Amino acid sequence: MNVPEYAQDATEAPTAWLKRWLDEAKAAGQINHTAMALSTLSASGAPRVRFVLCKGITDTGIQFFTNLESDKAVEIAGDQRVAVAFYWQAVGRQVRIEGTLTPLDDATADAYFATRSRMSQIGAWASAQSRPIPTREDLLAAAGEVEARFPEAVPRPPNWSGFHLHAEHWEFWVDQPGRIHDRWVLREGGSGWKLWRLQP
Repeated sequence: MNVPEYAQDATEAPTAWLKRWLDEAKAAGQINHTAMALSTLSASGAPRVRFVLCKGITDTGIQFFTNLESDKAVEIAGDQRVAVAFYWQAVGRQVRIEGTLTPLDDATADAYFATRSRMSQIGAWASAQSRPIPTREDLLAAAGEVEARFPEAVPRPPNWSGFHLHAEHWEFWVDQPGRIHDRWVLREGGSGWKLWRLQP
């Protein structure tokens, strides 16, 4: 999408907008306000989508974490182009982001893993994410084995880390009566962020 001639200079960066909207969605009682739909491309080029949690916002985009042997991580290895979408019913707002992913460094992954609950840390070891399993009891047994293996601190598994989404295209949406919604785009225009509106 080209920047139209009538685009205006944005008053703030899109990451600042996202941070504020996340805070306002949480304050309004939105459940799982950091949940975002992540779309990747399969090896055949088919779109695939699932929800993950936004776990960091930087000056250039957002971060999330996952099992590096999961379907989504395998798809990301094949094509780093992704799209995400947030929707907060409590405030009637949506944000869409498109860009490319790069892996996070070990120190960043270690620091975030250390903040997770013990059960979530155990689950990261026990679950071969996206792989078939005969019964749920087998998964619970695997979790029990991990818990016995690490009676104190649980280290980060070598196949668990995160990604940084370098955002190239941002779209913000606000619900309005009669479906005359307010919708605008933010893209870098060389000398800063440019803003223009889209028809709903």
